Amino acid sequence: MDNYLLTLMGFLTGLIDSVVGGGGLISLPTLSIAIAPGPEAIGTNKIIGTVGAAIALIVYARKGHLKWKEGLAFCTVCAMGSFIGSSMAPHVPRELFRYLMIFMCPIILYIVFNRDKFFKENENFVKPHPGIFFLSAVLSGFYDGFFGPGGGTFMFLSLFLGTGYPLLTSIAISKLANTFSAGTALVTYSMNGLVHWKEGFIMAIGMAVGSYVGASYASKAAAKIIRPMLIFIVILLMIKLIWFEG
Repeated sequence: MDNYLLTLMGFLTGLIDSVVGGGGLISLPTLSIAIAPGPEAIGTNKIIGTVGAAIALIVYARKGHLKWKEGLAFCTVCAMGSFIGSSMAPHVPRELFRYLMIFMCPIILYIVFNRDKFFKENENFVKPHPGIFFLSAVLSGFYDGFFGPGGGTFMFLSLFLGTGYPLLTSIAISKLANTFSAGTALVTYSMNGLVHWKEGFIMAIGMAVGSYVGASYASKAAAKIIRPMLIFIVILLMIKLIWFEG
């Protein structure tokens, strides 16, 4: 895949992710076409995931929404789950990743389009057993390390529904956890020689610019335009990926 096209897809990933979320639904299929479906694409995608999460983390931290002390336990457990997932991925048949992508993309799209249902403050929240909190952190981290798209959303939902933290605090901590998780997975994949740094950095540069533009000009009107764009791009990428591998 041409470097200019990778940069463009990185830009679209950042733009869409900063406005409506779900950028991984673009970056991973793109890398699967540019490289090959499987651990190499997932490992390379961790560069984009780490950059995107870190940028969002800085934004929320500067606005005072991040509670470091409360978030460290969740981040640590997420990182553990991510290490386990990223360590297992190289030993799984490559064909599984194609089926996983086909199965997960519609689910993540549904969550992205119905995010307002999940983003409502719960005034009558009852804090669950610590075991549920631990398990949700491990599973969201494992998913992020093993596969990736929607990992940050699952971390947010685990925090928001599993800890009782306020909305913005949950989002901020999920960005911290996502940075930890993606960074841990990136190191693990890199140690196994499964990261294509050139393609990853090219897309990451485009994503950084797209994230800045999206965060600067995000609005409800933009979201209405970008959501259909996300569906269109994801469908095209999935068709291309299935055809390319078929």
